[in-house]
This record gives sequence, structure tokens and C-alpha cells, in this order.
Amino acid sequence: MRGLYHAAGSMLVNQVCLENISNNLSNLNTPGFKRSEVIRRTFPEVLLFRTEKTGRGPAIPYGPIGIAAENIAVEETVFIHLPGSLQQTDRSLDIALQEPGFFVVETPQGRAYTRDGHLQLSADGTLVNSQGFPVLGQGGPVTLGMERPEIDRSGNIYQDGELVDRIQVVSFAADDPLWKDGYNLFRTGENVVPQSVDAETVFQGFLEDSNADLSRQMTDMVKVRRCYEAAQKIAQAYDRMLSRAANDLGSLS
Repeated sequence: MRGLYHAAGSMLVNQVCLENISNNLSNLNTPGFKRSEVIRRTFPEVLLFRTEKTGRGPAIPYGPIGIAAENIAVEETVFIHLPGSLQQTDRSLDIALQEPGFFVVETPQGRAYTRDGHLQLSADGTLVNSQGFPVLGQGGPVTLGMERPEIDRSGNIYQDGELVDRIQVVSFAADDPLWKDGYNLFRTGENVVPQSVDAETVFQGFLEDSNADLSRQMTDMVKVRRCYEAAQKIAQAYDRMLSRAANDLGSLS
């Protein structure tokens, strides 16, 4: 039965890996998307002993026969925050970051963070992201009167040569928790205080590509699929063995 449990555990883990790879592949063309990877772990390993039954007493350990892990499981899904390459669009409301950091947007659930710099103007002139959430500057939501502002490398926004606001760019410590919340947005804990980024990291007229690589994702998909199929065949073999044992042993006379 142990082999059946191992096969089932492997199938479940590889199913999660396939879903993760599918999500990465579906966002190959999403600006600023950060790929995720599944971290596997094994249950504690145990030392197996061969036992020998002597008389009516308990079985006596006869000698070690090897180490085996109880099963495998998903430990966590991590996000790879390596920057993607920049693609020039020459659109004045497209901005990109090439250094660590995030743009800040205001959502109904509170502030969120994104690398997607494909911005637009709402009907009232507010600068918003692709989902319509206001993009925050140093003074709050940014309001513009024209669609072709000038944005320098520090994120300062100019109209007719006059400074309007500065786009907020923040970063987090390596141990600060960040998790995805849909719409290519990240969130963090309430007690985490983001740090302002003052470096010249903003590029106007560019978009950051997804850091998910097509060839790598396809290679990983083939590997995971083969592992899943192998575990599936093992589970089917155990199922046939158990079925035969249940049917044949019961009919012996």
C-alpha cells in the first residue's frame, strides 16, 4: 500500500506543478508578470528494518534495509522577482521599472503593488492601471489634463514644463511577505512598511516583459507530465494487484 500512497502523492504534487506552469504560460505577454515556481518537499525519511518473527513473541528487527521517504508534498509557491526585458512602445503612458520596486495602486481592498506600467487615463483624467485602479503619486492619485505627459527617470510627471506629481515607486525587504492577489497585483501584510525608491529606475515609453521564459516553461511541462504519467501507471499497477488479491484470494478453497 505504501507504493500506492507514494504514487498518489506524486500525482497530486505534479498536478499543482502543471497548474502553476499553465499560469506562467498564460501570462507570457502580461507586462511586468513575475513567474512562480513550486517548491517540493519530502516527508521525514525513515530507516527501514527487515523483521523476523520468532515463536509467539513480537517481531525482532533483523537489520536495516535502507532509507525511504514517507511521501512528497508541496511546501510553497515562490515568486521570482527577476526583472524582465524592456520593450519600447513609444507610448507616453507606458512606463517600466528595470530595478527592484513596484508601482502603487489604490484598490477597494487597500493598496496593492504591481510592475505592470501599461497606464491609461480615466474619464475624469485620473491615471489608472489596466484594471482601472488609480496609480498613486506622492500626493495620492495622479490627475492629468492631457494624455502625453513627460515622465523622467525619477518618476516626475511634467505637463507643459510644470511638475505635476511624482509616481510612487516602493520596494520591500527580502523577508517581507508578498503574495499575488489577481490582476497582476501583489499585496503584503498590514505591518509591512514599503521603502521609497529614489533611484532613476522609471523608463517612459517602455513596458517590462514577463520574466516567464517560453522554452523553459515548455521543458518543465514535459518533465512534469512524464512524472505524472509514470506515477499514474504505478497507481494503476497497484490497483490491479489489489483488485486481483481481493478477487482471487477470496475464491481459494
